[in-house]
Amino acid sequence: MKLFNPEDGKHVAAEEVIFREGDPGDEMYAIIEGEVELMVGGKTVGKLGVDDIFGEMAVIDCSDRSATAIARTDCILRPIDQAQFLLLIQQTPAFALYVMEVLAKRLRDMDARL
Repeated sequence: MKLFNPEDGKHVAAEEVIFREGDPGDEMYAIIEGEVELMVGGKTVGKLGVDDIFGEMAVIDCSDRSATAIARTDCILRPIDQAQFLLLIQQTPAFALYVMEVLAKRLRDMDARL
């Protein structure tokens, strides 16, 4: 789902930790360029690329991070705080559906691992 331009983004170097499991979270990210790895308890639970989102749970329920996110390549990420998230949902209902699809897929993937 292309909503953001590279000019909207924040540059993150390869191998940089974007956030750690347990950190407080107040924004999510959309990947404009690059690859990000998600880890829980030191184990990889996801590898994400262009147009993927991550960190959405912290924006939705204002909770601590449930995973660690690490840039595996140089990345351009678009941070989205709660106010921007709510505006995106209002202006682009397809974005809300996309976030729900992402959450459902991740939940099913985690269930399959158990």
